[in-house]
Amino acid sequence: MNYHIMAQDKFLDSFIADVHAIGEEKNNIFWFRGDKGENNYVKTDKAVEYIGYNEITIKDKLQLLRPTDNIFIHWYDMWIANLVFDLPNKLFVIFWGGELYGDPFWYHAKWIHDKETYKIVKKQSYPKIVWHLNILKTIRTIKRVLQYPTAIKRQYECKKKHVERIDYIICGELNTGEIEKVKELYPTMKAKHLGGHYDLNFDLANELDIKIATSTRIKILLGNSAAESNNHLEALKKLKHLKNVEIHCPLSYGSEYYKGIVIKAGERFFGENFHPIMGFMQRKEYVEFLNEMDILFMYHNRSQAWGNIATGLTLGKAVFLKEKNPLKSYISAIGIKAYEADLINQFNLESVILEERQNLKSNIEKLKVNISREVRLNNLKKIMTEYAI
Repeated sequence: MNYHIMAQDKFLDSFIADVHAIGEEKNNIFWFRGDKGENNYVKTDKAVEYIGYNEITIKDKLQLLRPTDNIFIHWYDMWIANLVFDLPNKLFVIFWGGELYGDPFWYHAKWIHDKETYKIVKKQSYPKIVWHLNILKTIRTIKRVLQYPTAIKRQYECKKKHVERIDYIICGELNTGEIEKVKELYPTMKAKHLGGHYDLNFDLANELDIKIATSTRIKILLGNSAAESNNHLEALKKLKHLKNVEIHCPLSYGSEYYKGIVIKAGERFFGENFHPIMGFMQRKEYVEFLNEMDILFMYHNRSQAWGNIATGLTLGKAVFLKEKNPLKSYISAIGIKAYEADLINQFNLESVILEERQNLKSNIEKLKVNISREVRLNNLKKIMTEYAI
């Protein structure tokens, strides 16, 4: 039996549907962390169980597994890794990105965030010395802050053991740059890389008629959320020299404090041509929204927003990524061009947009053999029947 321990997120309904589509539903049990209804992301009508957050209760459930059962983790953070670490079961991790690149947070924070964004994050979240009237409290606070770097190193050593515990890591078959990045960060990782991925909207987006821009301004999608790893401030400064553009910036989830900073900066640089997107959109609505864009500009230093990017490529949009982002090499391995984000001011954007429209038919064929529903289900069936046995 396969037990899936899942964070409540928006693309897991379709994963459960995929398991049913390949006829493996009787061999898979789905456990969602947390309580039913704690967010609006999980809407599946399939059989699932909500297991809460009580570690003792979850540990007791895990102890009932047979050694031959398999565990699939969807969001392998330190909390769940601690709970499964000592179990004898084979461990499959479906790679998301943030669970390995942003956890432990402060160990990775400097390379994930650009300089200005890092200052904001540190000011908001890093432990600070607080002066108390009680001198003993002040001494304890100072001691805790001074010892925090050592605590971060201990967290990393613990995480390294968690990563070493993984038997199989699942992400795009050609996404070898991702595996290399994980091994760079966690040199003792020995997991076997299996090709697989969630629904990346390829088939849904491929059914739409590609919209040709009617606006006189070039529409640029900036980032995918209000997560600081989008490096919005640096991105906005990079984009501010462009003429005749409007910026559409999804900020539907993330820190309210950080959202305010991004909106203020966006309006300062672009005025009424900066459009923060505050509401959450369902899958079809969001794909249709992306169809309105001309360019996707992602300024992450790590893999993030692959669903947005894959959808954009399917819709014939030009995608700009940082050279250091592993997704850029992945897209190149698929055979599609992604543009260097730091060089955007050197491009004639109208020509870039036209070039991507001309390449669309060829790009669709390349995406089809890598991220279509057929490929996705074949990969999942292979994992279930050849490795999860």
